[in-house]
Amino acid sequence: MAQDIRFPRINSVMLSGHLTREVELRYTPKGSPVARMGLAFNTAYKNQEGNWIEEPHFIDVKAFGRQAEACATKLHKGSPIIVEGSFNTFVLTNKDNQQRRFTDIIANRIHFLEKQSYSSEENPAANSDSDEEFENNATSDLTDDDVPF
Repeated sequence: MAQDIRFPRINSVMLSGHLTREVELRYTPKGSPVARMGLAFNTAYKNQEGNWIEEPHFIDVKAFGRQAEACATKLHKGSPIIVEGSFNTFVLTNKDNQQRRFTDIIANRIHFLEKQSYSSEENPAANSDSDEEFENNATSDLTDDDVPF
């Protein structure tokens, strides 16, 4: 009977937080831009004494294509963002032949939450009061071997 159940495969995450470091922009051997950035966010809960506890969390985020380039030019350490994407887990082997498992987020969409400090000549779109949003459509032709991280 358990074989008859169709369980949906959902891998979706949405987080808001601040960048922990400058955006690192690299290019695949085929020339596709890839950006990696660290995201810090908090969760809050009440402990047994009834006090609110904030617990910090950290995760890496990868963005591709035009979105990667926009992140590299418009974001900086401390920038507040909202990331919509999916979890990605991968294993790397170190020089001692030990395997380590890592998890990051592959961004489908990143919302920039702070107003840009560019002048209108440098970036006319930066004077908009609305949040900027970039959607990623460039990951379908990439493999793990293409990503330069």
